Amino acid sequence: MDPSDYGPFANIVAIACALVATFSLLLLKMFGGVKRWTWLTSDSPPFLVTAGVRVLAVALMAVAYVTVNSSNYQWFAAAAVLSGVLGFLGVSRFNRLRKIHVVQVPQVAADGSPLLDKHDQPIQMNLVIGSERELLPDAAAALKEQRASRGGLSLRQFMSGYGAQRVNDPEALWDRGLLAEIANRLTTTLMYVLLLGVMTLFLAAFVVDVAK
Repeated sequence: MDPSDYGPFANIVAIACALVATFSLLLLKMFGGVKRWTWLTSDSPPFLVTAGVRVLAVALMAVAYVTVNSSNYQWFAAAAVLSGVLGFLGVSRFNRLRKIHVVQVPQVAADGSPLLDKHDQPIQMNLVIGSERELLPDAAAALKEQRASRGGLSLRQFMSGYGAQRVNDPEALWDRGLLAEIANRLTTTLMYVLLLGVMTLFLAAFVVDVAK
């Protein structure tokens, strides 16, 4: 049966699925599902990251479908390559932001003992933090004092013992608005990477379908 019997997008979807299958070991197993990454964006639910990406991606794919033809598909091929390059740069930026602004701290019980998962491994909590130069004045002064007396104290070690109500509380060290801005930057970058990944895949499928 001709794939076109299933609708105008059948060929493109088939090609896209073939591309996904071809690169599954390199792409899908490397990045995994969205839920694997959204914890990096300060507890952002997966739908918050994917909803806007899906809407925009569908709109862009529709525009591409009614625009691409045998005389201009080379431009779409170039757009697929450019999208892939920008996606690579987006992954690099996201990873850099993750290393700077996301830290793991152990979760503990009321008695201070570490909480363990079903594999008896310590449960880690991921927190979004700011930089040392962005510390609140009181926190910056306390850090300076602690370093003068103890020496070699890292920002993460300082956070684990600082806070009026509880330790490992980023809002005790940084302004809440600043933390929200950083978390939003992480979320936006992740959305950007997902969109470029989807568009690279489908632009490549469009080009293959038109050029064959």
